[in-house]
Amino acid sequence: MKNKPKLKLGILKSYCREYRQYVKSCKDLGIHYEVIDIISPDWIQLVEQSNCDGFLCRPPSKIQEQKTMFDERLLVLTEYMKKTIYPTYNELFIYENKRMMSYWLKVNNFPHTDTHVFYRKRDLLEFLDGHDEYPMVYKSNIGAKSSGVKIVRNRKMARSIGRKIFGIYRSPALTKGYTPVKSGSFIKVPAVGVIEKHVMLLQKFEKIKWEWRMVKIGESFFGHKKLLKGSFASGAMLKGWGRPPDKLLHMVREICDQGKFVSMAVDIFETIDGRFLVNELQSIFGQSTEDLMYVDGLPGRLLYIDGEFVFEKGNFNQNNSFKLRVEHFCKILEENSDD
Repeated sequence: MKNKPKLKLGILKSYCREYRQYVKSCKDLGIHYEVIDIISPDWIQLVEQSNCDGFLCRPPSKIQEQKTMFDERLLVLTEYMKKTIYPTYNELFIYENKRMMSYWLKVNNFPHTDTHVFYRKRDLLEFLDGHDEYPMVYKSNIGAKSSGVKIVRNRKMARSIGRKIFGIYRSPALTKGYTPVKSGSFIKVPAVGVIEKHVMLLQKFEKIKWEWRMVKIGESFFGHKKLLKGSFASGAMLKGWGRPPDKLLHMVREICDQGKFVSMAVDIFETIDGRFLVNELQSIFGQSTEDLMYVDGLPGRLLYIDGEFVFEKGNFNQNNSFKLRVEHFCKILEENSDD
Protein backbone atom coordinates (compact mmCIF):
# COMPACT_ATOMS: atom_id res chain seq x y z
CA MET A 1 0.00 0.00 0.00
CA LYS A 2 1.36 3.44 -0.95
CA ASN A 3 0.77 6.16 1.65
CA LYS A 4 1.21 9.89 1.30
CA PRO A 5 3.96 11.12 3.67
CA LYS A 6 1.68 13.75 5.22
CA LEU A 7 -0.99 11.24 6.22
CA LYS A 8 -1.47 11.17 9.99
CA LEU A 9 -4.10 9.20 11.90
CA GLY A 10 -5.58 9.92 15.31
CA ILE A 11 -6.26 6.89 17.52
CA LEU A 12 -9.04 7.53 20.01
CA LYS A 13 -8.27 6.06 23.42
CA SER A 14 -11.13 5.46 25.86
CA TYR A 15 -11.77 2.74 28.45
CA CYS A 16 -10.58 -0.38 26.65
CA ARG A 17 -7.10 -1.46 25.61
CA GLU A 18 -7.92 -2.57 22.08
CA TYR A 19 -6.81 0.82 20.72
CA ARG A 20 -3.31 -0.65 21.02
CA GLN A 21 -4.11 -2.83 18.02
CA TYR A 22 -4.48 0.36 15.99
CA VAL A 23 -1.13 1.57 17.36
CA LYS A 24 0.60 -1.66 16.42
CA SER A 25 -0.99 -1.62 12.97
CA CYS A 26 0.12 1.93 12.28
CA LYS A 27 3.66 1.01 13.34
CA ASP A 28 3.63 -2.09 11.13
CA LEU A 29 2.45 -0.01 8.14
CA GLY A 30 4.78 2.94 8.82
CA ILE A 31 1.90 5.40 9.29
CA HIS A 32 2.18 8.50 11.46
CA TYR A 33 -0.28 8.51 14.33
CA GLU A 34 -1.20 10.20 17.59
CA VAL A 35 -3.12 8.67 20.49
CA ILE A 36 -5.85 10.99 21.74
CA ASP A 37 -7.65 10.53 25.05
CA ILE A 38 -11.29 11.06 24.12
CA ILE A 39 -12.33 10.77 27.78
CA SER A 40 -10.22 13.81 28.69
CA PRO A 41 -12.05 17.04 29.64
CA ASP A 42 -9.82 18.72 27.01
CA TRP A 43 -10.60 16.21 24.26
CA ILE A 44 -11.82 18.83 21.76
CA GLN A 45 -8.61 20.82 22.13
CA LEU A 46 -6.56 17.62 21.79
CA VAL A 47 -8.37 16.75 18.55
CA GLU A 48 -7.93 20.24 17.10
CA GLN A 49 -4.23 20.39 17.99
CA SER A 50 -3.48 16.96 16.57
CA ASN A 51 -3.82 17.97 12.89
CA CYS A 52 -4.81 14.40 12.05
CA ASP A 53 -6.36 13.51 8.70
CA GLY A 54 -8.77 11.04 10.28
CA PHE A 55 -9.53 9.22 13.51
CA LEU A 56 -9.63 5.50 14.29
CA CYS A 57 -12.28 4.44 16.80
CA ARG A 58 -12.82 1.51 19.14
CA PRO A 59 -15.88 2.17 21.34
CA PRO A 60 -16.25 0.70 24.84
CA SER A 61 -18.53 -2.32 24.91
CA LYS A 62 -19.30 -3.24 28.52
CA ILE A 63 -20.97 -0.32 30.32
CA GLN A 64 -23.86 1.63 28.78
CA GLU A 65 -22.86 5.03 30.17
CA GLN A 66 -19.36 4.69 28.73
CA LYS A 67 -20.70 3.73 25.32
CA THR A 68 -23.19 6.64 25.40
CA MET A 69 -20.36 9.07 26.20
CA PHE A 70 -18.36 7.74 23.26
CA ASP A 71 -21.36 8.06 20.93
CA GLU A 72 -21.96 11.66 22.02
CA ARG A 73 -18.37 12.68 21.46
CA LEU A 74 -18.23 10.97 18.07
CA LEU A 75 -21.34 12.93 17.08
CA VAL A 76 -19.57 16.17 18.00
CA LEU A 77 -16.44 15.00 16.18
CA THR A 78 -18.23 14.14 12.93
CA GLU A 79 -21.20 16.55 12.75
CA TYR A 80 -19.90 19.66 14.48
CA MET A 81 -16.15 19.41 13.88
CA LYS A 82 -16.50 17.74 10.45
CA LYS A 83 -13.79 15.15 11.12
CA THR A 84 -13.56 11.80 9.35
CA ILE A 85 -13.68 8.68 11.50
CA TYR A 86 -13.31 4.95 10.97
CA PRO A 87 -15.55 2.99 11.19
CA THR A 88 -18.40 5.36 10.30
CA TYR A 89 -20.61 7.00 12.91
CA ASN A 90 -23.77 5.15 11.88
CA GLU A 91 -22.24 1.70 12.24
CA LEU A 92 -20.57 2.62 15.54
CA PHE A 93 -23.86 3.99 16.88
CA ILE A 94 -25.61 0.63 16.42
CA TYR A 95 -22.53 -1.23 17.73
CA GLU A 96 -23.44 -2.78 21.11
CA ASN A 97 -26.85 -1.13 20.84
CA LYS A 98 -29.31 -3.98 20.33
CA ARG A 99 -32.33 -1.68 20.35
CA MET A 100 -31.02 0.47 17.51
CA MET A 101 -29.78 -2.59 15.63
CA SER A 102 -33.25 -4.16 15.71
CA TYR A 103 -34.82 -0.93 14.41
CA TRP A 104 -32.26 -0.68 11.60
CA LEU A 105 -32.79 -4.28 10.48
CA LYS A 106 -36.57 -3.91 10.55
CA VAL A 107 -36.68 -0.62 8.66
CA ASN A 108 -34.33 -2.01 6.01
CA ASN A 109 -36.24 -5.31 5.69
CA PHE A 110 -33.40 -7.72 6.45
CA PRO A 111 -34.42 -11.07 7.98
CA HIS A 112 -33.64 -10.98 11.68
CA THR A 113 -34.60 -12.50 14.99
CA ASP A 114 -38.08 -11.32 16.01
CA THR A 115 -37.43 -8.59 18.61
CA HIS A 116 -39.71 -6.65 20.97
CA VAL A 117 -38.57 -3.52 22.83
CA PHE A 118 -40.69 -2.19 25.71
CA TYR A 119 -40.34 1.24 27.33
CA ARG A 120 -43.50 1.00 29.45
CA LYS A 121 -44.47 -1.66 31.96
CA ARG A 122 -48.05 -1.79 30.77
CA ASP A 123 -46.95 -2.51 27.20
CA LEU A 124 -44.80 -5.38 28.44
CA LEU A 125 -47.58 -6.87 30.56
CA GLU A 126 -50.09 -6.59 27.72
CA PHE A 127 -47.67 -8.42 25.42
CA LEU A 128 -46.98 -11.16 28.00
CA ASP A 129 -50.67 -11.70 28.67
CA GLY A 130 -51.19 -12.59 25.02
CA HIS A 131 -47.94 -14.48 24.46
CA ASP A 132 -47.68 -18.25 25.00
CA GLU A 133 -44.56 -19.14 23.02
CA TYR A 134 -41.66 -19.91 25.37
CA PRO A 135 -38.78 -19.92 25.93
CA MET A 136 -37.88 -16.38 24.93
CA VAL A 137 -34.56 -14.56 25.16
CA TYR A 138 -33.93 -11.48 27.30
CA LYS A 139 -31.01 -9.30 26.17
CA SER A 140 -29.52 -6.22 27.73
CA ASN A 141 -28.85 -3.39 25.29
CA ILE A 142 -25.08 -3.77 25.64
CA GLY A 143 -22.99 -6.88 26.20
CA ALA A 144 -20.76 -9.13 24.07
CA LYS A 145 -20.12 -12.90 24.08
CA SER A 146 -23.62 -13.72 25.36
CA SER A 147 -23.18 -11.59 28.48
CA GLY A 148 -26.41 -9.83 29.27
CA VAL A 149 -28.42 -12.73 27.81
CA LYS A 150 -30.98 -14.78 29.74
CA ILE A 151 -33.21 -17.60 28.57
CA VAL A 152 -36.74 -16.75 29.78
CA ARG A 153 -38.51 -20.06 30.38
CA ASN A 154 -42.08 -18.92 31.02
CA ARG A 155 -44.44 -15.96 31.54
CA LYS A 156 -43.84 -15.92 35.30
CA MET A 157 -40.11 -15.47 34.77
CA ALA A 158 -40.67 -12.74 32.16
CA ARG A 159 -42.98 -10.83 34.53
CA SER A 160 -40.44 -11.15 37.35
CA ILE A 161 -37.68 -9.62 35.21
CA GLY A 162 -40.12 -6.92 34.07
CA ARG A 163 -40.96 -5.95 37.66
CA LYS A 164 -37.25 -5.43 38.39
CA ILE A 165 -36.70 -3.38 35.23
CA PHE A 166 -39.80 -1.19 35.52
CA GLY A 167 -40.42 -1.38 39.27
CA ILE A 168 -43.29 -2.69 41.35
CA TYR A 169 -44.64 0.76 42.10
CA ARG A 170 -45.50 3.56 39.71
CA SER A 171 -42.52 5.76 40.55
CA PRO A 172 -39.53 5.18 38.18
CA ALA A 173 -37.28 6.43 40.98
CA LEU A 174 -37.98 3.21 42.93
CA THR A 175 -36.98 0.87 40.10
CA LYS A 176 -34.46 -1.78 41.16
CA GLY A 177 -33.23 -2.77 37.71
CA TYR A 178 -32.02 -6.13 36.41
CA THR A 179 -28.92 -7.80 35.01
CA PRO A 180 -28.11 -11.47 34.33
CA VAL A 181 -24.38 -10.61 34.34
CA LYS A 182 -22.37 -11.93 37.29
CA SER A 183 -19.14 -10.49 38.66
CA GLY A 184 -16.47 -11.69 41.08
CA SER A 185 -13.55 -14.12 40.96
CA PHE A 186 -14.69 -16.57 43.65
CA ILE A 187 -18.19 -15.61 44.73
CA LYS A 188 -20.39 -14.58 41.82
CA VAL A 189 -22.75 -11.68 42.53
CA PRO A 190 -24.96 -9.58 40.25
CA ALA A 191 -22.90 -6.99 38.34
CA VAL A 192 -24.68 -3.90 39.66
CA GLY A 193 -22.62 -1.62 37.40
CA VAL A 194 -24.46 -2.93 34.34
CA ILE A 195 -27.99 -3.04 35.74
CA GLU A 196 -30.58 -2.03 33.13
CA LYS A 197 -33.70 -0.03 33.97
CA HIS A 198 -36.82 1.35 32.27
CA VAL A 199 -36.44 -0.64 29.03
CA MET A 200 -36.71 -4.35 28.28
CA LEU A 201 -35.78 -6.26 25.13
CA LEU A 202 -37.17 -9.72 24.39
CA GLN A 203 -36.45 -11.91 21.38
CA LYS A 204 -37.99 -15.04 19.96
CA PHE A 205 -35.98 -18.14 20.83
CA GLU A 206 -34.78 -19.78 17.63
CA LYS A 207 -33.56 -23.36 17.39
CA ILE A 208 -30.35 -23.15 15.40
CA LYS A 209 -27.75 -25.47 13.89
CA TRP A 210 -25.02 -22.87 14.40
CA GLU A 211 -24.30 -19.20 13.92
CA TRP A 212 -22.30 -17.79 11.01
CA ARG A 213 -19.73 -15.07 11.74
CA MET A 214 -19.62 -13.12 8.49
CA VAL A 215 -17.25 -10.17 8.11
CA LYS A 216 -16.72 -7.42 5.57
CA ILE A 217 -13.83 -4.96 5.98
CA GLY A 218 -13.32 -2.75 2.97
CA GLU A 219 -13.48 -5.05 -0.05
CA SER A 220 -12.55 -8.17 1.94
CA PHE A 221 -15.13 -10.81 2.94
CA PHE A 222 -14.65 -13.58 5.51
CA GLY A 223 -16.86 -16.18 7.14
CA HIS A 224 -16.92 -19.18 9.45
CA LYS A 225 -19.33 -21.09 11.68
CA LYS A 226 -19.65 -20.38 15.40
CA LEU A 227 -20.61 -23.77 16.82
CA LEU A 228 -22.94 -24.19 19.76
CA LYS A 229 -21.92 -24.74 23.36
CA GLY A 230 -25.12 -25.31 25.29
CA SER A 231 -27.71 -22.76 24.16
CA PHE A 232 -25.21 -20.21 22.84
CA ALA A 233 -22.79 -19.81 19.94
CA SER A 234 -21.46 -16.39 20.98
CA GLY A 235 -18.56 -16.80 23.38
CA ALA A 236 -18.26 -20.55 22.80
CA MET A 237 -15.02 -20.15 20.79
CA LEU A 238 -15.85 -23.28 18.76
CA LYS A 239 -15.30 -22.80 15.03
CA GLY A 240 -16.32 -24.59 11.87
CA TRP A 241 -14.21 -23.80 8.81
CA GLY A 242 -14.99 -23.79 5.10
CA ARG A 243 -16.28 -21.46 2.42
CA PRO A 244 -19.51 -19.77 3.57
CA PRO A 245 -22.60 -19.97 1.33
CA ASP A 246 -22.87 -17.32 -1.38
CA LYS A 247 -26.34 -16.49 -0.07
CA LEU A 248 -24.80 -15.23 3.17
CA LEU A 249 -22.03 -13.37 1.37
CA HIS A 250 -24.60 -11.53 -0.72
CA MET A 251 -26.66 -10.77 2.39
CA VAL A 252 -23.64 -9.21 4.09
CA ARG A 253 -22.75 -7.24 0.95
CA GLU A 254 -26.31 -5.88 0.74
CA ILE A 255 -26.37 -4.95 4.44
CA CYS A 256 -23.07 -3.07 4.18
CA ASP A 257 -24.09 -1.35 0.93
CA GLN A 258 -27.41 -0.28 2.45
CA GLY A 259 -25.80 1.10 5.62
CA LYS A 260 -22.59 2.33 3.94
CA PHE A 261 -20.76 0.24 6.53
CA VAL A 262 -16.98 -0.05 6.13
CA SER A 263 -16.19 -2.58 8.86
CA MET A 264 -18.91 -4.99 9.93
CA ALA A 265 -19.35 -8.43 11.43
CA VAL A 266 -22.78 -9.86 10.72
CA ASP A 267 -23.70 -12.81 12.94
CA ILE A 268 -26.36 -14.90 11.22
CA PHE A 269 -28.37 -17.76 12.70
CA GLU A 270 -28.86 -20.81 10.51
CA THR A 271 -32.00 -22.32 11.96
CA ILE A 272 -32.94 -25.98 12.15
CA ASP A 273 -35.55 -25.41 9.42
CA GLY A 274 -33.04 -23.74 7.07
CA ARG A 275 -33.71 -20.01 7.55
CA PHE A 276 -30.98 -17.36 7.83
CA LEU A 277 -31.64 -14.64 10.44
CA VAL A 278 -29.37 -11.74 11.38
CA ASN A 279 -28.62 -11.91 15.10
CA GLU A 280 -25.96 -9.23 15.57
CA LEU A 281 -24.27 -6.34 13.75
CA GLN A 282 -20.89 -5.54 15.29
CA SER A 283 -18.60 -3.00 13.64
CA ILE A 284 -15.78 -4.01 16.00
CA PHE A 285 -15.60 -7.64 17.08
CA GLY A 286 -13.45 -10.10 18.97
CA GLN A 287 -11.12 -12.51 17.20
CA SER A 288 -9.86 -15.69 18.88
CA THR A 289 -7.97 -17.13 15.88
CA GLU A 290 -5.20 -15.77 13.67
CA ASP A 291 -7.42 -15.84 10.58
CA LEU A 292 -11.17 -15.46 10.10
CA MET A 293 -11.59 -17.92 7.25
CA TYR A 294 -10.01 -21.14 6.01
CA VAL A 295 -11.05 -22.75 2.73
CA ASP A 296 -9.66 -26.26 2.11
CA GLY A 297 -7.30 -25.62 5.01
CA LEU A 298 -5.93 -22.38 3.53
CA PRO A 299 -6.37 -18.96 5.18
CA GLY A 300 -7.66 -16.18 2.97
CA ARG A 301 -10.43 -13.81 2.01
CA LEU A 302 -13.12 -13.48 -0.63
CA LEU A 303 -13.31 -10.58 -3.09
CA TYR A 304 -16.44 -9.62 -5.02
CA ILE A 305 -15.34 -9.48 -8.66
CA ASP A 306 -17.70 -9.24 -11.65
CA GLY A 307 -20.66 -10.52 -9.65
CA GLU A 308 -18.83 -13.48 -8.09
CA PHE A 309 -16.95 -14.11 -4.86
CA VAL A 310 -13.36 -15.11 -5.61
CA PHE A 311 -11.06 -16.68 -3.00
CA GLU A 312 -7.61 -15.19 -2.44
CA LYS A 313 -5.14 -17.09 -0.28
CA GLY A 314 -3.24 -15.18 2.38
CA ASN A 315 -3.20 -13.78 5.91
CA PHE A 316 -5.42 -10.71 6.05
CA ASN A 317 -6.46 -10.56 9.71
CA GLN A 318 -3.27 -9.47 11.45
CA ASN A 319 -3.60 -7.60 14.75
CA ASN A 320 -7.17 -8.90 15.18
CA SER A 321 -8.08 -7.41 11.78
CA PHE A 322 -7.19 -3.87 12.91
CA LYS A 323 -4.38 -3.73 10.34
CA LEU A 324 -6.88 -4.34 7.54
CA ARG A 325 -9.06 -1.52 8.93
CA VAL A 326 -6.11 0.89 9.00
CA GLU A 327 -5.21 -0.01 5.41
CA HIS A 328 -8.79 0.58 4.30
CA PHE A 329 -9.05 3.90 6.16
CA CYS A 330 -5.85 5.14 4.54
CA LYS A 331 -7.25 4.23 1.14
CA ILE A 332 -10.46 6.16 1.87
CA LEU A 333 -8.55 9.25 3.04
CA GLU A 334 -6.23 9.18 0.02
CA GLU A 335 -9.15 8.82 -2.41
CA ASN A 336 -10.97 11.71 -0.72
CA SER A 337 -7.88 13.91 -0.88
CA ASP A 338 -7.68 13.34 -4.65
CA ASP A 339 -11.27 14.52 -5.23
